[in-house]
Amino acid sequence: TADGPQHGTRFLGACLFGSVAMSKAAFAGLKAVQEIRFHLCQTSKGSEGVRNFLLKSYKNMKAASPATPILIREASGVEGGIVVRQDFGMEKKASLEGMDEKAVEKEVTSLLK
Repeated sequence: TADGPQHGTRFLGACLFGSVAMSKAAFAGLKAVQEIRFHLCQTSKGSEGVRNFLLKSYKNMKAASPATPILIREASGVEGGIVVRQDFGMEKKASLEGMDEKAVEKEVTSLLK
């Protein structure tokens, strides 16, 4: 609404201005990626690792490839997951539900290779 930020906007703002955890080198594979979509619930315990990963690593992901869209899709009750779209419409998908921040980092890095 025009009166104030919504949940997604606040979370994205926290990602943009949060601390930086991963190095740009960890996201070297972003150049070949057309789009990254993260799916998560704003409040569930199962999406906590995804939320923490994004809060700490979003800035470096964006810095590694500013032109690559990084979409954060939040919805109540949604399981944590990631979809990486590459050239020619090829997509890689992975569930991130129940993973801690380190496991999410490992999964994201492996999908970007």
